[in-house]
Amino acid sequence: MDKPTPRINSALRENYVEQTVRIVGKIQSFNGETAVIVASDQGHCMVKVNGENSWSGSYVEVIGRINKDYSITEFKSTSLGDDFDLELANKVVEYGQKYKEIFE
Repeated sequence: MDKPTPRINSALRENYVEQTVRIVGKIQSFNGETAVIVASDQGHCMVKVNGENSWSGSYVEVIGRINKDYSITEFKSTSLGDDFDLELANKVVEYGQKYKEIFE
């Protein structure tokens, strides 16, 4: 089985430097090489886009590696459409951190 990828928000990035994570957010800007997303805790994250995935819709889940500057290098992303509850997604992050044995 593959190693689990923890769900994080922007505040948790510093705890996962050089690790693979999942983060959801609303796309604030996108230029083809980088994107800025507003994560579930309303913090901003820069994503270095790999160019292999389509960034459509307003919301996205990114699986990627946290860099030393806290940016994220995208491995894979999934569009979550235009109607997504970031507040609820942040609750999932919080419970995932609190009960790691269940979520990982």
